[in-house]
Amino acid sequence: MKKYFITTYGCHANIADSENIAGMLEALGLFPAGKLEEADLVLVNTCSVRQASEDKVYGLAPKIRELRSKNQELRVILTGCLVGSATSERPRVTFDYLQKKTPWVDHYLNINELVSLPTYLLSSGLADEWAVKSLGHWESKLSQRSDTAYINISQGCDNFCTFCVVPYARGKEVSCSEDEILAEVKRATVHGFKTVMFLGQNVNSWGLNAQKKLLSRKRIGDLPFAALLRRVHEVEGVEKIKFITSNPFDFTSDLVQTLKLSKIERYLHLPVQSGDNDILKKMGRRHSREDYLELVMEIRQAVPEIELGTDIIVGFSGETEEQFLNTVDLVKTGGFNVVFIAMYSPRPGTVSAKLYLDDVPREEKRRRHAYLTKIWQKSKSLVKAPILSRK
Repeated sequence: MKKYFITTYGCHANIADSENIAGMLEALGLFPAGKLEEADLVLVNTCSVRQASEDKVYGLAPKIRELRSKNQELRVILTGCLVGSATSERPRVTFDYLQKKTPWVDHYLNINELVSLPTYLLSSGLADEWAVKSLGHWESKLSQRSDTAYINISQGCDNFCTFCVVPYARGKEVSCSEDEILAEVKRATVHGFKTVMFLGQNVNSWGLNAQKKLLSRKRIGDLPFAALLRRVHEVEGVEKIKFITSNPFDFTSDLVQTLKLSKIERYLHLPVQSGDNDILKKMGRRHSREDYLELVMEIRQAVPEIELGTDIIVGFSGETEEQFLNTVDLVKTGGFNVVFIAMYSPRPGTVSAKLYLDDVPREEKRRRHAYLTKIWQKSKSLVKAPILSRK
C-alpha cells in the first residue's frame, strides 16, 4: 500500500490543484499518509509570486535528505507555479536553473499536464498497470479542513501586469466550461458544502474571447461570469458564493448589479496595486486611480454593506515619495476592510525586471510598508463612510 503526502504553498487555486491531484492519486490506488515521514511519494505544490515563496521550496532540501536517509525508495515530485515558470509555453526561467536549485526532485510536473502523472507513477512503481489503464474521470478530493469548496473556473492569465509571474507560471488563460463548473458545484453540495468559492487569476474574464478581454469595463457589456453567478445562485444547496480574484479594469456594471444577489458574499477583493497613475501605467494595469475609485463608489451604491479588500505594492521601480503619498491618499479615501501590502521585489523574467531598475532602497520600502499599514489601520474605523472624493 503506497502512501502520498502533498505540501501546498500559495493561494486558494493551488489548494484546489492539490485536491485535484489527491483525487487522481487515490483513484490510482494510493492512500494519504498521516504525516510526511510515512509517505512513499511526496508532492510539493509551489508558489512563485514572491522570492520568499520560492525560497521556502528551496529550503526543503535538508528535510528531503533526512527522509531519504530513512527511505531510499522515496519519490519527490515538484509541481505548481515554480515548475510552470520553467516549463510552460511562456517560461521566465530555464529548466536547468530550476533543476540546479532543486536537485532533490525526482520529477517535475507542470500542473497543466496532470494527465502525464500516471505514466510517471507507473514507471516508478507507485501505481500498477491495471490502475493506470483503468483510470478515467476522477474527482477532486474536497478538503475536509474547510466549509468552503474551492472550484477553479479558469487557469492561466493573459493580462501581463509587468510585475507578475502568473502568465508565465500558469500559461495562457483557459476557461472551464459552464457544465464542468456546475457539475463541481452540485458535487460540492452533495458532499455537504454550502459555500463555493470560484477561483481564477481574473474571474471576471471567464468565458470572454480574446478581443473582449482587452476592452475596458464600460465597453465589454454583460459578462459571462455575471451570468454564471446568477446561474449558480439558483442551485439548490448553495448558500454562499465567493470568488477571487477580480481586476478593476473589467469589473462591469452588470457584475456590480450581480453583487446584490443574496447568496453572494458581502466581501469583495479588488486589487488596486497603486494609487498613482504613472506607477499603474508602469505596472501594466489597465485602470487609473479615477477608474478604481469610481468603481468602488458604484459598488458601494449597489451594496452599501459590502466589505472591500485590496492589494498594494510599495516601492515599485521609480516610485517617488509623491507617488507613494498618492497611494496613501487612496487608502484613506477607499475605506478598505482588508489591505495586503507587499514590498516590490523584481521577479526574474518579468517585464518590470527586464525594463526597470529596482531603485527604491529596501529600508525605504520597509518605511513605506510600515507607514501605509498604520494609515490603513487608522482608516478602518471609517470603513462604513462613503467615498467623498475621486482625487
